Amino acid sequence: MGPAKGEKAEPRPWARVATIVAGTVVVSAAAIAGGLWIAGEDPETPNEEDTHSAAPSCEAIPEDALAEALPGAALESVEHGPLQGGESSVCVWTTAGAIDVDQGALRVDMSAHFTNESIESGITGQEAATRAYDALTPVRGEPVDLAGGARAQVWRGQLPGTAELAFHTANLLVRVSYTAEADGDPVPFDTARETVVDFASHLEEDL
Repeated sequence: MGPAKGEKAEPRPWARVATIVAGTVVVSAAAIAGGLWIAGEDPETPNEEDTHSAAPSCEAIPEDALAEALPGAALESVEHGPLQGGESSVCVWTTAGAIDVDQGALRVDMSAHFTNESIESGITGQEAATRAYDALTPVRGEPVDLAGGARAQVWRGQLPGTAELAFHTANLLVRVSYTAEADGDPVPFDTARETVVDFASHLEEDL
């Protein structure tokens, strides 16, 4: 039976998951202006000052952290390529098709920003990652301390059952989007928040 007249229908559970899988999580205009997720015409190259000379691959994600955050998940999609001023990887896991597990999705975006000496003032990869981080994180973001001491913020996603987090270490910016449901309903934000913070802590230590 559909919603009563005048009552707004809640998104169906897998509509929420599809949002993460399709990569349609809302990004602020400031983040786009800062060059986040925009591929340049030519691949950029790192220099010796850049700690991360490439964006980590999906294989760099610790399996134990993934299994704890989203039991039964399988790698759904992988993207790797140039980013304006660097290189990026996007990895998405879901429990679609898994039996006897809660449904959910986990998306990890990792972007390595390289030092740019072509402009007069110059900008290091670490400075570029910091600027992208500041542009990405919303005003409503909550500062959190990850296990390895990296600067991070976590915030409520646009859809129920969703938590998002971003951190940067040296010239690498990482964004994690997590959504899940339990017994057909979105998990509480506190649950999603705890999961995404724990996952990011494990990931930060491995990176």
